[in-house]
Amino acid sequence: MTDRLKSDVLFSPLVRGLGFLWVAVSLPFITIVSALAQTADTYVFVLIYLACGAYTAPALVVGWFAFMRAPSRDRTAYVLLYAGLVVSFLIGVAMLTGVATGWTWGNALGVPAVALSGLAHAVGVATLVRSRSGRRALSVDVIESIMATVAVAAPLVVLWWPAIVDADAAWFTVPCAVALVFAITGTYWAAMLGLRLGPGRGLFETCALALGVVGTVNVALQIVYGVSSFTLPAPPFVFLTGLCMSQYLLIPLNVPLLLRQGLGRLPLTAQVRGGSLSTVFALTGLAALLVATAGVADERSWAVPFALTVVSLMFVLAGLRQIAAVGETRRLYRQVEQASDERQRLMTQLLDRSLHDRHNFAAQLYEQAVAAYTSFSLLAGAGAGSGAGEASAEAGSAVAKASAMVGGDLARHAESVRELVHAIRPNGGNGGGSRSERLGIPVRAYLATIYGDHPAPRLSLEMTDDLALDWISETVLLQIAQEAMHNVWRHSNATRVDVVIEADKDSIAMCVADDGTGFDLASVPEGSGIAVMRASAAAVGGTLVVDSHLGIGTAVTARLVPGGGEAPRPRPEPTQPRTLRLVRDSDSDGDGDGDA
Repeated sequence: MTDRLKSDVLFSPLVRGLGFLWVAVSLPFITIVSALAQTADTYVFVLIYLACGAYTAPALVVGWFAFMRAPSRDRTAYVLLYAGLVVSFLIGVAMLTGVATGWTWGNALGVPAVALSGLAHAVGVATLVRSRSGRRALSVDVIESIMATVAVAAPLVVLWWPAIVDADAAWFTVPCAVALVFAITGTYWAAMLGLRLGPGRGLFETCALALGVVGTVNVALQIVYGVSSFTLPAPPFVFLTGLCMSQYLLIPLNVPLLLRQGLGRLPLTAQVRGGSLSTVFALTGLAALLVATAGVADERSWAVPFALTVVSLMFVLAGLRQIAAVGETRRLYRQVEQASDERQRLMTQLLDRSLHDRHNFAAQLYEQAVAAYTSFSLLAGAGAGSGAGEASAEAGSAVAKASAMVGGDLARHAESVRELVHAIRPNGGNGGGSRSERLGIPVRAYLATIYGDHPAPRLSLEMTDDLALDWISETVLLQIAQEAMHNVWRHSNATRVDVVIEADKDSIAMCVADDGTGFDLASVPEGSGIAVMRASAAAVGGTLVVDSHLGIGTAVTARLVPGGGEAPRPRPEPTQPRTLRLVRDSDSDGDGDGDA
């Protein structure tokens, strides 16, 4: 996956440009029209129908297309965010219906509806944060978000709560107060999403954070406007609402096809969290709470007990956060130790397998040397026995001497190779195990090596133990598998890799599939890694097919034809007894015993 593709978004530049143009043209117009709102009903109409409806209505269409193209790993988060948008739209429809008909029975549903919408938004963003948090614990993030919300909301409760519940437009101010709590929570999670994704944030992250920040300020000012019984000038409040709601349109327009992996790309030791952000929120909020309580303690008898309750809650949350953070840190370092032990085990197995490979290679050289000696002996014997006469006898004597010298050299070479076979004796490790183990060990070791301290995807290798692979096919399969692993490391951000090897009477097929980001085959040129794998397969008469889709993953399927597509030729048997007895070392390779 190239950096260009990582930043690609679902909609074309033209569509996104039209979205920004619509916001730039409509927002000033709505603000100017809002100057005509002189009553509560006209204000609500302009606020909902124009400032909200002008952006939420097209956002429902755009958001649906974005939701349908969402990667599987983010599908749940997008469902929650879209559900929150739908509930917000229905709340607006209900308010317009109440203004048009004078019905007030729906006011009782305002608080739970707002809470449902806010909860869907907050949980949706939190789900995106969680999938980009690597190995960090969700419990710590949840506790910190609660602390941040309480720290900001508690001083506002002390200062505003009586005015909110006693306002003439309590049907408007109380739901806004509930929305303010969820707006604070959503802002915290939006900020965490930007931090977890890391540097290089795009318009999607910027708009998400703007929705949280502007939305929090907007809801707070709407409370002020409702407490004033809608007597303040409307344009500033309508403008801020329109600016907030326009983010509902801009966010799906600029949502990337693939969000970055976040902390999952970092080593485990780099995922150990600090506590500065939550500590600053808590201390700032407590200081503001104490100041607000001191200012209204004489007027509101409940302010001091409320402040003490909030302080006690913050202490409890801080203790729970510390316990969860310590457990998280211990778990991270324990996983570092386990990864180190796993790499050491894989290296040991890889050395064992290398020893077995050298032994098998030497055994093949031994067989070839013996075969050459036997064939030469048979040929020399046949030549020495042919012809007649003194000249032929002298020539035969010369040939016999030359044959004896060459045969002796061949015999010594064969004996040297046999001694080499004995010398390279496997030590009984895993290198001589099943075929799946023999292939799995170097693949796992290579995967652990290229990822190092970074989290590696889970590897699954499926292969029947009775599958017979010749040395060349096994080598080519390993080369293709390792190159595919290298591409997974460079491009895919995968969490799982599956390797499946199957065979029939004519060919051997291997599929390496990951659940990573994938890429568009039509727009991405074939890289050197795929070219190397394709050349490796072609060397034994095979083919290679790459199948990939954005957000789904990539599958590399190699089909090899042992012997380059030709049937293996049987080795001719000698017609005379061999002059050199071959002794196979049955203890060293486990392939059989007796004479060759």
